[in-house]
Amino acid sequence: MKTLLLVSLLTALCKIGWVTAAPIPLEEWADKHPEASKTLGIWVKAHPAAAREFFEWDGHHSARAQEFVTWTIEHPQEHLHLYVREHPGEPYLDAILKLHALAAREFMQWCRNHEPAARALMAHSGGLSWAGHPLYREYWNLEAAGR
Repeated sequence: MKTLLLVSLLTALCKIGWVTAAPIPLEEWADKHPEASKTLGIWVKAHPAAAREFFEWDGHHSARAQEFVTWTIEHPQEHLHLYVREHPGEPYLDAILKLHALAAREFMQWCRNHEPAARALMAHSGGLSWAGHPLYREYWNLEAAGR
């Protein structure tokens, strides 16, 4: 009876956000979110240069990349230009947007369409960067090879 009560209490606390589950290990992310992983791979293949820039941004400024993904999810009707206006002077994002605005908007859509996966990945500092290297490197390396 005590176990059932404890489980019920923890479930309720998780639902209201007072207790959060431990993040899944990065090595398990693609297996736990196969559709999101596949779709992210398609995005990387379509936008290899932008993907490389996003991965680098997360690798060097993870907190800022996490903020971008969180904002994107929590503002599902807002456009990219509003984020930029609310967060001026973000050097990596500003550079990305100069050449890759379409890819950035598509990445935002991926975050919104795959919210649990995006949150799980970004729960780790450098999670997006980590995923970019072992999971999708072959796609953005094609661009470097001139393919």
